[in-house]
Amino acid sequence: MTPAFCAEWHAYLQTEGTHMTDAQAEASARLATVLLCGEQSAIQIFSAEIGRNEAPTSALHTLRVIEFEEQLHEQALRAFCNYLPDVPDGHALKRRAQRFFVRLGRVDSVARHFSHIAELDSAVCKIMRHVENSSIDRVSPLRRLATQIKNDEARHVTVSRRYAALLGLPVRERGDSVDEINDGLAEMLAPLADSFEVVGVDSDRLFGQIRRKSAP
Repeated sequence: MTPAFCAEWHAYLQTEGTHMTDAQAEASARLATVLLCGEQSAIQIFSAEIGRNEAPTSALHTLRVIEFEEQLHEQALRAFCNYLPDVPDGHALKRRAQRFFVRLGRVDSVARHFSHIAELDSAVCKIMRHVENSSIDRVSPLRRLATQIKNDEARHVTVSRRYAALLGLPVRERGDSVDEINDGLAEMLAPLADSFEVVGVDSDRLFGQIRRKSAP
């Protein structure tokens, strides 16, 4: 995602709106609430690592690029939310997501934390791919945003995995918490199952893929 896209995104929303039914707009608002928590958590993590005295100098530029892209994601989501309704369970969804991200950071090393981030971003790519290929109207801004986030997060997966390796995480320990992370993510997203369905995503299939299990 680039600043140019964000500028175009704001202009698009102002002139075109959301192209959604009321039900789709409410479902999108619930999904966006959780996505925003994820972006804000990512910004905090990369910002903290950039400021850490022990962070390898060779990686600082790449970390700053990722931080900037996460900030653009947050800006784009906030702009989208301006055109969506408030949802009664928004605070509860936010708190649920925040608890998940706090648990994700309870690790014994920065290297392992970035390994976990890579696994989480990989799951986010799956979610965005499902939204991108959903049955919602092709001109829906939700699909456009999902495509942009998916493309960025795919690169972020590679960056975080390489950074974990750079910090010395042994190969045998990479991915050692994949099941725990994916199951935790699916559990956190469980209250959003109906919202995924409203925007045209098969929630059973999505959650099955997040957990790396086959789904009918």
